[in-house]
Amino acid sequence: MAKAASKPAAPIVEDRGEFSLVLDGATYGLRPSYEAIEAVEAATGQGLIDLARAGLAAKLSLAVTSQVATEFIRAWGRANGDKGASGANAPRIAKLILNSDGGFHAALQTLSGVLSLAVTGGFDAEGEMKPSTTPNPAKEARVDG
Repeated sequence: MAKAASKPAAPIVEDRGEFSLVLDGATYGLRPSYEAIEAVEAATGQGLIDLARAGLAAKLSLAVTSQVATEFIRAWGRANGDKGASGANAPRIAKLILNSDGGFHAALQTLSGVLSLAVTGGFDAEGEMKPSTTPNPAKEARVDG
């Protein structure tokens, strides 16, 4: 019996506010969905606000950082039909983070940003970026001669 082909994963679109990590030459989307956040909290024993604060202070361990990355990658994989991403595991992601350009520090910076936005309402429950409510100053600036 032939395996059903999985649909190709949607590309990461930075203009849409999607975050990603490049690990071993592959781009992995990060989706902080409700389910992913719940899994991170259960696995780490820390709440979302504590994780965001620790991330911004660069105090997350590699184990916690890779767990956050893994759950967000899994959520992105499930949402986009990417079987490889949806089956990610934390030890493998930790090794890929250490071997990536920028290493642990670069991954921590990206994940800290995602956690901070999740805390402040930047994502919906599905982990998609909410539309910006910040007015565009360029559109509102007066042009006087």
